Amino acid sequence: MDMTMQLARTAKGQEEIFNLGHTLRPRHRQILFSVGNGISFGELRGKLPNCADLEAMVNELLQSGFIQALRNMAGGKNAPTAAPVPAAAVPPATATLAQSAARLEDARAYVLAFMSALVGTKSPAYRKMNEVQDLAGFHVALAMCQRVIAAVASPHQAAELEAGAALRVGQ
Repeated sequence: MDMTMQLARTAKGQEEIFNLGHTLRPRHRQILFSVGNGISFGELRGKLPNCADLEAMVNELLQSGFIQALRNMAGGKNAPTAAPVPAAAVPPATATLAQSAARLEDARAYVLAFMSALVGTKSPAYRKMNEVQDLAGFHVALAMCQRVIAAVASPHQAAELEAGAALRVGQ
């Protein structure tokens, strides 16, 4: 397995970690917990140096949908590798769009982790944020998430959610 491949939990993986009714064996859950919202396979190997079957277990988690290889990061062994594109060859508008999409995805992952830690993944606000595709949808879902956090946890934590999301989205 490629040591630079970036891994992250899926919604199914989040539910396995944060809700009752665990379905995975303890070692698989430990790997799932260690993956979090993003880690390379090499970093995971460093966190779990005594796990002899790490690659096989990561493949099982990938195939069963608990974790995913993050797009635009790195491919697996069998993925074709593209030659790096020189920065001068990428139009500035394309680079800006890619950066915006990455910031939006980072902010969305932050909000989802925040929500799952405080209210779980069954909330309609969590589902709405999980379905976000663009910045406008993100802001609508974020307002919904803030109201839920303020009601369930505290207004202070809702403000913390808003500040963290704004920082990540770049606003």
